[in-house]
Amino acid sequence: MKKTLFAIIVFALAAFNASALPGVKSFIKDSSGEYVYYRDRSFNRESYIGFLTYDDLTYAARYYAPANEMLPAKTIEFLFTLDSTKSYIDISGERFITPVTQEDTEIVNYIHDLVFEFGKRRQRIGEISPRAEKDKTINPSVTYVDSTVLLDSGFKSKEEMFQFGGGINIYYDYLVPIFNIKKIETPTDTVFEVVAIGSLKSSDDKSFDNFAPVPAAKCSAHKPAAKKAQKTIDFGTSSITLDEGWKQAGQVENFFFYDDYAMLGAGTILSRDFYLYLKTCLLSSGESFLPWNKISITRKADQITVYSTGYTGTSNNYKINSFILKSAKLAEDENSMLTIVISEADYKLQKKYFTNILKSWK
Repeated sequence: MKKTLFAIIVFALAAFNASALPGVKSFIKDSSGEYVYYRDRSFNRESYIGFLTYDDLTYAARYYAPANEMLPAKTIEFLFTLDSTKSYIDISGERFITPVTQEDTEIVNYIHDLVFEFGKRRQRIGEISPRAEKDKTINPSVTYVDSTVLLDSGFKSKEEMFQFGGGINIYYDYLVPIFNIKKIETPTDTVFEVVAIGSLKSSDDKSFDNFAPVPAAKCSAHKPAAKKAQKTIDFGTSSITLDEGWKQAGQVENFFFYDDYAMLGAGTILSRDFYLYLKTCLLSSGESFLPWNKISITRKADQITVYSTGYTGTSNNYKINSFILKSAKLAEDENSMLTIVISEADYKLQKKYFTNILKSWK
């Protein structure tokens, strides 16, 4: 029997209402509750701007600036709706979630401008998809930049935008919710880029409302275990070599734990669902935060490897994990999948050990 462990997540997400901006055909439609946060360096103080989607016409926007030595923290959040009768992006109404002062008006108007500008540019930029990555003739208006560093890759477009001083490069990515905009750079600097994307898991999930950058944190590593006998684990469509320190998770097939600091799972997924699954693996939610500046994606032939770092828990007790996802193309429109979650400190200490495990996956 084929193992479809990872398909469960995809099907669960597909159950949410999918949405897209008016006039935009997104390769991956956004699910209700998905959001994106950007670091905006056009401000004089450290600032973040987030957008969240509820449906095709209803969104939320939030500005957040952490406290510093001179100023207290500032938060501005509001809901806005788009005019369904217009073919272009036009705000027809809004409601503020936080109190707004007269001095906040400039920031609110700036966010309005971003909504108009980002929406307009996404409408006219054309197809942003894996197909367009491989075939440049599909969308000649952009140049695809390939890089293992996630924030450095994407569909690059030379544009003009007075909010950022004139001539800029905008990088588009189908994995980024709502506008598909990942990064904006001037000739000298990156002024606007994704910090994280996320998804609300319930009506009680406050990860969008409470978003704040994660402070530096450290975790201690475990003492490396003595060498143990190895054996090959057959997953049906793939196999891997593990030592006897890895224990199966009860009766759950193709799921293993190593002590309390590493977890491994394998299965298959339909190829048509792969990019949706990849996007879910890059989402922050609840008490889990995956910063995009710590994500890399390596592509080799029919295999993709994703490395990311996740912070889980509360500010008083962060756990830092390294997430590694490998995918290999199979026959019959399927992808074989392997996911490993390891305490980051242990991954760094025993990198050769875990690298050899990854290399043994076939």
